[in-house]
Amino acid sequence: MNVSFTGNDLFRGFNLVTSIIPSSSVKNVLQGIKLMVQDQKVELTATDLEVLARYILPVKEYTNEGSIVLPAIRVNNILREWAGNDEVSISVGESNCTIRSKGGYFKIIGENPEQFPEVQANNIRDFIEIDSETISDMVGKVIYAVSTVKARSTLCGIFLRIDKDDINMVAADGNRLASVKRKVNNADDISVDGIVTAKCLSFLQRFASECKGTLKLGMSESQIRFISEKGEVISQLIDGKYPRYEEVIPKGNDKKAEVNKNELLSAVRMASFMTTEGYRVVKFVLKKGRLMLLSKTADVGETELEIPATYDGADVEICFNPDYVLDVLKVSDNESVVIELNDGDSAAIFRPDYEHVNVIMPVELKQGGDSL
Repeated sequence: MNVSFTGNDLFRGFNLVTSIIPSSSVKNVLQGIKLMVQDQKVELTATDLEVLARYILPVKEYTNEGSIVLPAIRVNNILREWAGNDEVSISVGESNCTIRSKGGYFKIIGENPEQFPEVQANNIRDFIEIDSETISDMVGKVIYAVSTVKARSTLCGIFLRIDKDDINMVAADGNRLASVKRKVNNADDISVDGIVTAKCLSFLQRFASECKGTLKLGMSESQIRFISEKGEVISQLIDGKYPRYEEVIPKGNDKKAEVNKNELLSAVRMASFMTTEGYRVVKFVLKKGRLMLLSKTADVGETELEIPATYDGADVEICFNPDYVLDVLKVSDNESVVIELNDGDSAAIFRPDYEHVNVIMPVELKQGGDSL
């Protein structure tokens, strides 16, 4: 089997699926990428047994069909160096592969493709259609709130629900919650939901950037599948029931202030300079027409900053971990953000736009520490 590509096409595809490869595995074959030439196309496949990525490569020419499993990291490093070459060819023998390009060749021992695990999408028959950029943007607006505490497995993923013409994603870690909703083409009126792994959706962002256009999305009770003209992503869902997140979103926050997003982003970032890794606290003081940010740490120093705010209510003080606020502001596309408060002890809502809601729990000042 012989097949040739442009260096850039081959590297981009190989580099994309390499990101699925687990950092360690008891099976060597899982450290590899399966390259298969079949039905006049070349497929690159990688899996960690939970997520499978398959990418279809454009080819310059090929002779014969066949397949081999190549060591992912080693070959990816080679292809990175040859990405600018006009042509890179791959010749496959019984158990080895020769990669050639201008200036030389590499002969690499591969794995038996028959040992490569197959991950099938079982019982997924109905699909909705969504723009790849839209779903990638949705992932970016919630993934920062996913829990990293393995004991709370259901919070280690992103809850995805499709209902009528809405698609909703939610992530939470016990200290904050992020939710985003968009419209979707759901001609068959599909209604499904499930908890998708963060790894799957993080990879999907990269997959979507390479596979621009329309994606088909289907779900079963245990799997989710994304299909494009250039490949597919299949992932196991996280088993369990997602918490009733709607009950976490405050309903009685009657104090609402609107501030410029970039001004708030800068002020929160600067206020965080006066915090430490072990004490991440910034006080927000909302007064008529202005928002003040105060931070004080005994062995670092203190700061007091002020930005304009559209607000005409009673004074209110509340403390936040600045990292949580910055995460929201960094992914906002709007020029302003609305902050909804009740009091200094209740959860606040940061709303960059109507369909993007972030709930952030306040933090307490240390007893006898900060006197701001």
